[in-house]
Formats: sequence, C-alpha cells, structure tokens
Amino acid sequence: MSQKEKEQEQLAAEQGNIQTEAAAEKPEICFPSDDVNEFMTALDEKNRLLDEMTDRYKRLQADFDNFRRRTRQEKEELSAVVAERIVCELLPVVDNFERATASKAADIETLATGVQMIFKQLQNALTQLGVEPVNAVGTMFDPNQHEAVMRVEDSTQPDGMVVEELQKGYKVNGRVIRPSMVKVAGN
Repeated sequence: MSQKEKEQEQLAAEQGNIQTEAAAEKPEICFPSDDVNEFMTALDEKNRLLDEMTDRYKRLQADFDNFRRRTRQEKEELSAVVAERIVCELLPVVDNFERATASKAADIETLATGVQMIFKQLQNALTQLGVEPVNAVGTMFDPNQHEAVMRVEDSTQPDGMVVEELQKGYKVNGRVIRPSMVKVAGN
C-alpha cells in the first residue's frame, strides 16, 4: 500500500470518529408517539384545507375572468345594436335628402319646404332616440349645460343670465352630450 493510500485511510478513519463523537454528543429528542400522531393528523388537515382553499381560489379567479370576458362581449354586442338602431332611424332622413338633391325643383320655396320637412323628420328621429335640446336663452348659466364663450354687459338682465345661444346643446336621456355655446350677461 502506498503512502498516499495510507494517508487517505487514516483521514477517513478520523472523519468517522468525528462523526461518531458528534452523534454521541447530540441528545436524542423523544416525542411520545401520541403527540407525533396528533401533530401529523393536524398537519394533514391543514394541508387538505390549504389544497381546498387553493382550488377554490383558482375556480373563483377563472369565474371572474369568464365574467369579465362575457361582460366585454355583451357591451360590444349592445354597442352594435345601438348603432344599428341609430342608423335605422336616420336612413329615412338620408333617403329624403337624396331625393331632394336629385329633384330639379324650379321653385326655391318648394325646395325650402322640402328641406324643412326633412329637418323635422330628422328632429323626430332624434327625439325617438332620446335626444333633446338643452334650454339656454332666458335661463341662468349652468356650467353643466352651457359653455360661456362671451360675456356681455346688459343692465336689463340679471348677472349670469344666458342672453344668446351661439350653438345649440343636446342631451341624450337627460345626460348632456354637447353643452350649448352661449353669451352670458354680466354687470
């Protein structure tokens, strides 16, 4: 046996002695078997509950994702239906404008009467869609319904009274979609 092999054997023997001594110094911890069984049972129950709650969480997350996707699809479908309804209400007006532009009215009054009738038809279509004008002239300025673009001095009107409407405002189902552009009296 070579010198190197002898040194390795001696080193291995010393390491074995060290491990044996360390094991001898370490006290054995002894648990009564009932406590260990009780602990293991409680641990198994906690793990089962954790698995159950994790599964429940994953199902709720999937349900929520499905709900969100369904809601988005329903909104898109509803938007398409609303757009179709609007177009269907306005198509007769477009038809009448096409007829008016195609006709060769010799009389300006006849053409003006036709345009007024088409305008009235358009107003009726918008009314059926829930569109109504915002009241402006003769009312007090309301920033929710009016947009003041000018202030004029008028001693006959109270401060903040709308005296002139420059562009008509509109509401849809009570919600302002375009405020009226107005002149407001100020002192």
